[in-house]
Amino acid sequence: MNGKRFTAIGLVMTLSLAVIACGSAEEPEEMRQEKVAVEVHSPEHGELTVDTAYIGTVTPQEQVYVIPKTSGTVTATFFEVGDTVKEGDVLFKIDDEAAQLQMANARAAYESAQSGITAQNSGARDLQNYQTEQQIKTLRDNLYDADDNIEEMEDSLGDLRDAEDKLGTAKQQAQEGLDQLNDQLVALEARLQNLNAELAAIDPADEVTIAAKETEIRLVEGEIAQVKNAIAQAQAQVDSINSQLDGIYASKTQLKSGIDQLENGKETINNNLATAEQAYAITQNEIYPETDAVGAAQLQQASVGIDSAQMQLDFCTVTSPISGIVESVSVEKNGMAAAGNPAYIISNKESMTVTFHVAEKAKSTLAVGDHVTVERNGITYNGTITEIGTMAEQQTKLFQVKASVSGAGDSLPNGVSVKVYATTQKEKDKLIVPYDSIYFSAGDAYVYCVENNAIVKTEVTVGLMNDTHAVIEEGLTKDSLVVDNWSSKLRTGVEVEVVSVNGEAAAPKEEAPQEEPSEETPADGEEEAASKDAEKSPEEEDMTEEAK
Repeated sequence: MNGKRFTAIGLVMTLSLAVIACGSAEEPEEMRQEKVAVEVHSPEHGELTVDTAYIGTVTPQEQVYVIPKTSGTVTATFFEVGDTVKEGDVLFKIDDEAAQLQMANARAAYESAQSGITAQNSGARDLQNYQTEQQIKTLRDNLYDADDNIEEMEDSLGDLRDAEDKLGTAKQQAQEGLDQLNDQLVALEARLQNLNAELAAIDPADEVTIAAKETEIRLVEGEIAQVKNAIAQAQAQVDSINSQLDGIYASKTQLKSGIDQLENGKETINNNLATAEQAYAITQNEIYPETDAVGAAQLQQASVGIDSAQMQLDFCTVTSPISGIVESVSVEKNGMAAAGNPAYIISNKESMTVTFHVAEKAKSTLAVGDHVTVERNGITYNGTITEIGTMAEQQTKLFQVKASVSGAGDSLPNGVSVKVYATTQKEKDKLIVPYDSIYFSAGDAYVYCVENNAIVKTEVTVGLMNDTHAVIEEGLTKDSLVVDNWSSKLRTGVEVEVVSVNGEAAAPKEEAPQEEPSEETPADGEEEAASKDAEKSPEEEDMTEEAK
């Protein structure tokens, strides 16, 4: 910013020199020939950001209020304020005598229900099942003897089964062929989809490639049509075999119907068998399940009683739900703990949350995941935006933003205020120069460049600026040589000596050998006058006139 502070002084000195030049017929030759030492650099190509400062408030990212779920006398406490706890550590205990009695009653009820179920499933049920099963077995043995009379029909059924097996083999082969065709169709359709995607990716101007790709697509489409036709034929073959199988199934049904008619002579046996099987099924599918369901419900109720008693017992031992530091303790040994009242406050300070508020314009430039810098007492911490509010607060009309800061520890205590720096403006892929290299006059910006070892005042269009750099939208290229250091002698046409380029010392130039003066050398007065006329640039003449 030193260049900006001395701009006004430089203008005054320039005007003063111009007035002196008008009042003096000539200058000493050593002043006119003196070169200005300058430091130059080329514009950098990159990114420029502008950060905005906000005031934020620090809170732990995770803070819990440990609230007991039962009331009672505190029998022991294990942690005090400032202690570090881990998730699951026991914080304090409540008198559990009543809960222990409730647990004993619940277990007794469970054992009673379990005994009832055991009695229902004792040996009496097994004996009843055995007798019924033996009766059914005897009846079935009698039926087996009657089956000899329908052996001839069974032979016919065997012939039909042979025919069915042959058709089944033929159907399997036809189905395998159909499956292969379907697989081929899927592959061709996938290939067609890839070709269409490749066609869409071809430059529209590449007509040759497009035509070749379209020809390939038509060939694949033709193959797909052929495969679909083959699939239809294979499907027709499978359908024909299925029709023949249906005929066999119908013939088998007719034979079985004939067998059933023959078996009507075994009506007495079948009736007895049906009665026995039905009684067995009712016992197994209805009576026993209903009895078991009642017993299971009783057992489940007793189990719920145990769970409830265990829950009440667990409520008497209060543990930490997170790992962190104890911020507050409101219970003590032999005191009362009340259900619903916070007993401990625990904060996890491994990661802190900084909350700040921004205007709508700044909100639109921020995104979750953006980097922020948090500062307190001269120390900075890196943070990441985790949440951006979608609704402005009613009073302030500002949007709440939250950022996560890890590793700060106790250096960012809960509740303190901090400065938050967030990037609210950004320009990428731009030419950038130091802000001190830019000058302003009547609202116009310009820089001094070096071209052919002389100063050239160059007007520029300035874009985004921060405290140290500025974006140049127009007026410079990446090869421009911009003067870094300020001097009152900077003006168009002044010869310069470049002492450094981009921060590195410039290579010294070899001096040209001096020529011996000839006899035709003009007189000293004439040479000095010619030199003054040659050194005065049109810009200097204009400045002299303005000064007058």
